[in-house]
Amino acid sequence: MTDVRQEKLVGAIISLPTFKDENHNLLLDKQRKHIRWLLSQGVAEGNAVLLIAGGYGEGYFMEDDELYALMEVLVEETAGKVPTMAGIFDLSTRAVARRARRAADIGIDFLELGMPHYSSPSEDDIFMHHQYIDDAADVAIMTYNNFWVMPNGFELTRSLFERFSELEHVVGFKWSSASVAHYAGILKLFADQYNFIDNGTNSMGARLGMKGFVDFHGNVAPRLTAHKWELFSEGRYDELDALLAKLHFDPDNELNTADAPTFGSVGDGVFGHVRWRLMGLEPGPNFPAQAQPSAAYVEHTRKSIDASGIREWIDFDQSIVE
Repeated sequence: MTDVRQEKLVGAIISLPTFKDENHNLLLDKQRKHIRWLLSQGVAEGNAVLLIAGGYGEGYFMEDDELYALMEVLVEETAGKVPTMAGIFDLSTRAVARRARRAADIGIDFLELGMPHYSSPSEDDIFMHHQYIDDAADVAIMTYNNFWVMPNGFELTRSLFERFSELEHVVGFKWSSASVAHYAGILKLFADQYNFIDNGTNSMGARLGMKGFVDFHGNVAPRLTAHKWELFSEGRYDELDALLAKLHFDPDNELNTADAPTFGSVGDGVFGHVRWRLMGLEPGPNFPAQAQPSAAYVEHTRKSIDASGIREWIDFDQSIVE
């Protein structure tokens, strides 16, 4: 592993919305204005990476031309000021390699690479998927340990991390685990070798050497994201836990009673859209076909956002992208 881009994989990985009209056509002008606004708010190399077509950005549902257009906009607007990342989640390794080559040609720094899932994979399947892509394109890879969608709850193992060291472009991991022991154990073994990005909501990962965290609040509340990164990077872990508890656990503990409305979806972009809308950002409709939550669920989410205190941090207004 020798990819020099690894040192840029730090800070908040801000998962961007995908702006579109009622017919699901991309609204690239709005996309550009939103990226420019984020840069004007201090998002830069060393404190953030901008991720296009992640889970909240509905990368799972995109056609090639849509993904490539978003990559081009992101690279053009950031102009080297902040590292760039694109989500690629296909089951087909050849399709991932094709998209990865195009990402490299456009100038994307990193891929968020989902593990392929259909039937139960073996370690060899997962390694060969990465090896094929590593050989195919000069773009750095952050692999997503997306265990909750994997058959039989498959997770990246110690032996896979050891084998990944043979691959030049595998530099980091979006990390969480169904097991606290596995979560912490992998960090203790490999945090000095790879850049781990936290997909959780407490300070444990930061305390164990992670280099950043996944974030969607930054799209509307970049001051909050900058504050989280300050606490994270300066080792102010108790303050970080207090902030994260207020944002996440306290509202959930108060509101998630036995009769609270629930909702499930084929993709997590639906959850992102609900939250962004309630915080003043309208990205447009979800790509088909994704069922929408009930009014009761949306109202429940609004109460959780109100209770979290995030509104005092929000600086975005939809007029910014109009």
